Amino acid sequence: MPLLDRRRRGSFAVPVLVAAGLTLTLGAFFQMRVANREAERTQHERQFAQFHDALTERIGSHTLLLRTLRSAFSDSRPADRDGFAAAVRPIMPLYPGLWSVAWVSRVSSAEVPALEAAMRAAGRRDFTVRDADETGGASPGTAPAASHGDLFVNTLVEPERGGAFGQGINILSLPNRAEVLARACASGDLTATEALPPRQRGEAGHSIGLYLPVYRYPVDEMDGADRCAEVVGYVASVFGIARLLEEAGNRVDGLHGAVHLLDGPAGDGGRILASRDLDALSASREGVPFSDIRKDGDTVIERDLLIGGRRWTLALAIPPEPGLAPVDYPAWIVLVMGLLLTGALAGYTRREAQAKRLLVTEARARAAMARALRESEERFRMALRHSRVAVFSLDRNLRYMWMYNPQTGRAAETFIGRTNAGIHAPDDAARLDAVKRAVLDTGIGARQEVRIGAAPGPEQVFDLIVEPLRDETGAVSGVICAAIDISDGVRIREALAEAHAEAERANRAKSRFLAAASHDLRQPFQAMSLFHHILSARLSDGKQMEVADKLGEAIAAGNTLLNTLLDTSALEAGNVKPRPTVFPFQDIADRLNREFAEQAASKGMVLRMVPTSAYVLSDPVLLERMVRNLLVNALRYAGTGTILLGCRHRDGHALVEVWDTGPGIPADQLKLIFDDFYRCGTDQRDSGRGLGLGLSIVRRTAQILGHQVDVRSRVGKGTVFSIAVLMLGDRHHPLPEEPTTSAASA
Repeated sequence: MPLLDRRRRGSFAVPVLVAAGLTLTLGAFFQMRVANREAERTQHERQFAQFHDALTERIGSHTLLLRTLRSAFSDSRPADRDGFAAAVRPIMPLYPGLWSVAWVSRVSSAEVPALEAAMRAAGRRDFTVRDADETGGASPGTAPAASHGDLFVNTLVEPERGGAFGQGINILSLPNRAEVLARACASGDLTATEALPPRQRGEAGHSIGLYLPVYRYPVDEMDGADRCAEVVGYVASVFGIARLLEEAGNRVDGLHGAVHLLDGPAGDGGRILASRDLDALSASREGVPFSDIRKDGDTVIERDLLIGGRRWTLALAIPPEPGLAPVDYPAWIVLVMGLLLTGALAGYTRREAQAKRLLVTEARARAAMARALRESEERFRMALRHSRVAVFSLDRNLRYMWMYNPQTGRAAETFIGRTNAGIHAPDDAARLDAVKRAVLDTGIGARQEVRIGAAPGPEQVFDLIVEPLRDETGAVSGVICAAIDISDGVRIREALAEAHAEAERANRAKSRFLAAASHDLRQPFQAMSLFHHILSARLSDGKQMEVADKLGEAIAAGNTLLNTLLDTSALEAGNVKPRPTVFPFQDIADRLNREFAEQAASKGMVLRMVPTSAYVLSDPVLLERMVRNLLVNALRYAGTGTILLGCRHRDGHALVEVWDTGPGIPADQLKLIFDDFYRCGTDQRDSGRGLGLGLSIVRRTAQILGHQVDVRSRVGKGTVFSIAVLMLGDRHHPLPEEPTTSAASA
């Protein structure tokens, strides 16, 4: 009986063990499979949340861009076309999904003609305020509908061509824009439009427009209606939804399925605005209800997406996993291992083998790390050995703890334990210690150029870099330094500076010589002019008189050249001292009108002078010389037509202007005409039209007087030169009793 019982127990033990093994194996299989599926779903939800956060961050960057641009239009002098372009163009490449940025200006119906004229004068000749067509684009020649309210017009757009906005379009004529602008101005915050369909060739998918109001005054204490009354315009942008989904998908790894942006909840008939298939390329699904593309068994994860006060739905559709999916591989492995019923010895042996392999792998990894560290150290030493850099560290007492200096003949051990006072001269040691002590006290690294007297050799210059060393508590325990020998570069720099200074001294000496010799140089020409006059009076033969006239023209040309060169040298040498005073500009205008009227008439031209009542602060002699040179320049180069001399008031200045209807100056030469001996176009070969020094003298004289000289020109239309002079009143307003006597005496 006992033997039979033992056999029975043995016979029952095997089935029990097999049943227990099968139960545990199958239970572990199904539990692991469910756990892996749940872990995968959790991973998808976490990655989808990262995708949502990345998309929200990209949209937030667009919002931040508009808030930054709003400050440019909140100023009393808002940004102009060039300022807007300079602010937007450099940052647009940073926003691949951004199609366009615009400034929407609020104008009344009565201000439309003035706005169009101003925009065309600023260079946009085809600018016209107009309504949008049915597709949201601009219809050429379509004037805005008659309205007693204000219009909101795109006046600044980047990019100017091919953007989602059109210049001159009345935003209120676009679908739903009136409601969007009303919500934006009432809330004072960013407001988004509905999804906008593609309007231009090359635009991929739907887009969203953002509008941010800009107020004339602070409106924090106002209600919605009062806020809207203070709106001066909107900073707006349009960005592509599909591109934002692509950018967000590129920042999230491991996410599977297809991401869709819907205009409503996925289960309530929401339509697809943009899609991003994260696994493979797919056909466009835009405008299709989400329920039409959803397949049975798909796992759908939804998250709300808020853009400018509107709520959208971001949906992730994950296709069902097959029966033998990679996520189930661990469970199947456990099932197979359990069914094999490897015994305890096999399992123990297997675990021991795995442990041994891990130890071998770890040993190999440590050996590889040690080898990599040795190679890195050798590369570091090689780099320092062939460079002019010394690396060292010091403790809080500024004693050398470690030194590597392959460029010096002194052993590194001679530095260890010593301070700079025991190595360098007292002055040099004090300079070095001052830099390092500052880093010890503040904990902030420093970089400074220091000079070390290396007796008996030449002085050495180092670029000293000092960084703090910290202990495990974060306290500064010393400094680590790098000293780069830049002695050769500094000597070259100083030699170049000395050479430049020597050249400047020679140039000033030349100018002073010409200015000092002006009387001696002018005297021979005065004598030749006198002798020419006497000779001409004694000649009666026609041919001889013709030769004498040519001689007179040559003397006059040489005298003019000499006077111009001497005037230029006097300005360069600083011998001309302005004597500013307050006087009516009309006095100068009258004299110049009398002087040049007959000269203009002799050339078939008309000189017109517009009377002015302005009183200006300047040196009357130098200012008259500047205007005279501008008139001479106009007579020489205009050829035919009209020359206008006038003065008008602008921003506290009197703008003295000389207009002509000559051939004009190309845009690429406007800055060159003020250089010495420069003449535009074919005038370079015509010595009868001056030497190109008149405008150079105007520039130098303006610098002495502190006046601003500008030039505008259109080829084939004419040129206008202007001089901005400080205006202190006019004949209709009394002047101060003692106007700027100190400035005049100076």
